[in-house]
Amino acid sequence: MKKLAIATALTGILFLSACSGASTEEQLNEILETTFEEEAEYREVQSELQSREQNEQEIFESIMALTKEQQSEVEEKSQEAIASADERLELLGTERESMQNAAEEFKGIDQLIEETEEENVKSDLEALREQMDERFAKHSEFTDAYEALIERQKELYGMVAEEDMDLATLQDKTDEVNDQNDLVQEAVTAFNKQTEQFNELKNETIEKMNAEND
Repeated sequence: MKKLAIATALTGILFLSACSGASTEEQLNEILETTFEEEAEYREVQSELQSREQNEQEIFESIMALTKEQQSEVEEKSQEAIASADERLELLGTERESMQNAAEEFKGIDQLIEETEEENVKSDLEALREQMDERFAKHSEFTDAYEALIERQKELYGMVAEEDMDLATLQDKTDEVNDQNDLVQEAVTAFNKQTEQFNELKNETIEKMNAEND
């Protein structure tokens, strides 16, 4: 089982140049700040998820090194791995909720777009909204794929504790876990790329706004 890469995060608080009539910039800054703040729990759980993944990998490897004569230890370690996987599901739920709350905060850009009279600024804000909406969609795809991965891993952890489990069936389940992990990695890559694109566009938009108000 391969290790899950930690997804990159939205870059943080912006500092706009102070100038009169910077209402649009100030409102955008506030929307982005509150969105960033709502993603705090998403960022915080990443290290916990990674730690549990690594721990489960070590547990699984230790289980596979045990013999049939050590069945009680196999069962104990199997339950330990399943419990850790359940904790990851809870952390994933926290991450998902954090991103959903951030998405709600970011909807404030809709009103800002509606109130903006300058067509070039409105166009830039619409592009920013499109990029961020796609980012949230990519994160949703990631969490769905990762949840499915955890469920398959739990099945594998349970199977290794069954005394009459044949190696061929166990190998099939391991292959299934690895295939799902590949899907997760693809989802992580897509989310990271979308995050980077949003951050680049955000910076460009802010620079343009500041230049126009200098």
